[in-house]
Amino acid sequence: MEALAQVLSCPVCLELFTPPVLVLSCAHNFCKKCLEKILIRQNCSHVNGQFCCPMCRKIIHLRGRGITGLPRNILVESILEKFKHELESLQAKEQNQLSQICQEHGESMNLVCLTDDKPICAICKLFGDHEPHNIAKISEVYAERKKRFIKDLDWVFQQSERAEQARKEIEKIINELTYTIADVKVMIDAVGASLLKGIRWRMTELKTKLGKEYSTKVEKLQLAANDFQIPRHLYHQMKTLLEQHSNPVHFLQEDKMLRSKIDKLIEGNSLQQDTKEYQISVGQYFKDLIRGIHITNYISSNSDEILANFNELSEVFSPECPAFSFSGEVPNESFCQKVLDFFQKSNEMKQIHTQKVSYRHDNNVSSEMNTFLETEPLPRQSSV
Repeated sequence: MEALAQVLSCPVCLELFTPPVLVLSCAHNFCKKCLEKILIRQNCSHVNGQFCCPMCRKIIHLRGRGITGLPRNILVESILEKFKHELESLQAKEQNQLSQICQEHGESMNLVCLTDDKPICAICKLFGDHEPHNIAKISEVYAERKKRFIKDLDWVFQQSERAEQARKEIEKIINELTYTIADVKVMIDAVGASLLKGIRWRMTELKTKLGKEYSTKVEKLQLAANDFQIPRHLYHQMKTLLEQHSNPVHFLQEDKMLRSKIDKLIEGNSLQQDTKEYQISVGQYFKDLIRGIHITNYISSNSDEILANFNELSEVFSPECPAFSFSGEVPNESFCQKVLDFFQKSNEMKQIHTQKVSYRHDNNVSSEMNTFLETEPLPRQSSV
């Protein structure tokens, strides 16, 4: 192999030829890149130029085509490709053999120390540190471990599938949370605007609380989603080892590491998620928003005009409406549900007619809200 490597080496760079390989009229071969450097050193830059072969000093004429006119040695390139392939195979075999040799004694490792769970050679057992330990033939341990490995692989695959399904459920919950937070913001804006600027501090407080709650829940869900990817990664590692391990020693060394991951996965295996924990209550935010406020005191005859001119809300309401009085009273469930049903109906209408939203539509919605609040006096219950 060494003699063949010398034959297939470039006389300039002294390395294996780098294709394309060019052959001169004197039969000497060079890498194209090396030949380009030779031309530069000999100041041969013209397509009709000439240069000396660095091996035999013969004058080579380019004949009007420059270096591209020199023929390629296809035979050498073909032999070089096969040589590299054989060299890689030989190196892989040598590496495979070395991995099965005991580094301490230079003997083949055909035993397994059951106490330390590692491959050893016969001398390690007879005269080495493993003399008092229990041992077994590596072929027997390999067959037993491989069967268990395949069984664990199937289990990890099932866990991976379940984890993937759970991850998709989490993504669905995140999407629902995104839609919910949009609905909550719409509700807060609409109700808060009709309650004058005196409630704006509460609106800001609730939006901040809502953002923190949303961020916390999404962060927990994303962390859970990342955990659900662990079984799939482990499955791919185990499958790759099963299909591509080069020898029993390599397999047993990797099996020990992967089994520790399997044990951790068994200990922390929990693919169930309580979706109720990650929901946001629109009703609770609504109660917090109007807690202690007498809504009927803030509905005037021109409420349609006020809702239509949302940007001028504070200027319109200021001279007409009394200041807010927070008594700590909370509206009862029936009243809250009616108001929430009203906003749900309004949101559904907006989704159907998204492209047709206009000021006229806003006036109709505000008129319906005004009529509702005038016909539904605010029930009160004991303070909480």
